[in-house]
Amino acid sequence: MANKPVEFKTKLFHEGKVYLQLLDVVKALGYKRADFINEYSQLVEKISGIQCIKETDYNNLLSKNEKALSVQGQIEVTKIETLRSNINSIMSFQPLKVAFARNYLQMMAARTGCKSAEDYILKHELPKEKRKEIESLIRQNATSKKYYQEMIDYLNDKESFDIEKVRSFGLELQYLTSIKSDGRLNLDVFVVGQGVFHRVTNLGDYELWNDMYLDDKGHLILPSYNYDYHEEQLIDLSVSDIDRDFSKYNPVENMIWCIKNLDVDVMED
Repeated sequence: MANKPVEFKTKLFHEGKVYLQLLDVVKALGYKRADFINEYSQLVEKISGIQCIKETDYNNLLSKNEKALSVQGQIEVTKIETLRSNINSIMSFQPLKVAFARNYLQMMAARTGCKSAEDYILKHELPKEKRKEIESLIRQNATSKKYYQEMIDYLNDKESFDIEKVRSFGLELQYLTSIKSDGRLNLDVFVVGQGVFHRVTNLGDYELWNDMYLDDKGHLILPSYNYDYHEEQLIDLSVSDIDRDFSKYNPVENMIWCIKNLDVDVMED
């Protein structure tokens, strides 16, 4: 059982439902993955190669697990907004509008040359509502791009992350753009190469890419700081039992391969 709440940073939206990664779920509920699958195999689904369960199923299990609920503190409720869902919601209220404001709508229909109140709604009310929804989503996206732009700024700041120095060691960069469940536009960046698939963050001195060096054995060393254990560590990128050149595949293929073939705790690993 985790002694602090598990934050579900990645959620999947599939066929109108929200799914949580199984790796996060078992950690939050205090299970080993194999034990959870044995007990709740009927809840586990695979989407794009990732094992998941529905957010609603997780909430049901969490509500029955007093120890896990005391740590998590709350259930997960994700609100998904799309232009289509918002427009469908608006259209569902049109019959009520006709019922309670028919006189007004008939007057507006006469003024605009429409045949009926329903015709006026179709030609004037709905297009106006659609424009309002589009403008609202655009305003939300402007805020969501903040995190995307921060990563772009980090990658363009040579004092923080010198791309050319990374490439000088025979490594390359891969980029993955995604939209999170809260509408946030996100940019994930990975340093890749033979046996190397390492996520880049702009959150501080986790990995000091500009301080990479070759030691006296010719090994490529990446200095970093482990905030969980509050200690500095040296990552030897040259020592790997992985016989795979990650630069030959895209980020999604690489993540799926890692999940299937490596013992990982979270997606970032």
